[in-house]
Amino acid sequence: MSAPLDFYQVGDAVCDELLGLLEKFANETLAKQDTFRLGVSGGSVATILAEGMHDLRSDFSKWQIFFCDERIVPEDDKESTYGVYKRDLLDNYPKFPKAAFYPVNCKLSATDAAVEYEKTIRKAFGQKEGSTEVPSFDLLILGIGPDGHTASLFPEHPLLEEKTVLIAPIENSPKPPPKRVTMTYPLINSAKVCLFGAQGAGKAQILKRILVDNDQSLPVARVNPTKGRLIFVACDEAASLIEGNPSREAKP
Repeated sequence: MSAPLDFYQVGDAVCDELLGLLEKFANETLAKQDTFRLGVSGGSVATILAEGMHDLRSDFSKWQIFFCDERIVPEDDKESTYGVYKRDLLDNYPKFPKAAFYPVNCKLSATDAAVEYEKTIRKAFGQKEGSTEVPSFDLLILGIGPDGHTASLFPEHPLLEEKTVLIAPIENSPKPPPKRVTMTYPLINSAKVCLFGAQGAGKAQILKRILVDNDQSLPVARVNPTKGRLIFVACDEAASLIEGNPSREAKP
């Protein structure tokens, strides 16, 4: 069973669309419950969110922001995903609550950091230690790597087959830095909404393989929140090889 797929081609307004959808989902969620739980990513997505999030109209005191993956480096390292949000958002806009963020403890080994972060997530969702229930994030904002990776789930990597652990360590990332922690598919695919952004002509071919060919060798193509929604936002260049309204039905 495939999750419902929405594909938005938005000219060159990917940044505005992602931020607008973030505001929309946050406020819709907070109209129904006390907390909005968000997962964010690194790379270009981090830059978009960190530079624009403060302008959104929402009650940030009710947000809980987690990381879809993180590199095991100090927060002042240019490769640190939390470091992007700290430099571009928290250090510049002190009214944005630092307590909203739940960073990975990168002073630990990748293995220990992953174990601790899974416990942190379960605690935030009100789950008892030892629970096997899979938390459901209100929104995950994910990136699309040039090789089709998302979070730190890379093509042909054993973590693609992980079925039980929610946060996994990776010691041998094919993209540096090698040590990371990442959400796995059980956690990603339990989200209420998974949102991807694609910008630039360099994403056109990989987006076609994901949305038209449904190439399951690509980690992005295996994101399938069956009880939620799947949304892709693409600029005209990134969408140049997409015709009509794509679906995620398996191709023969």
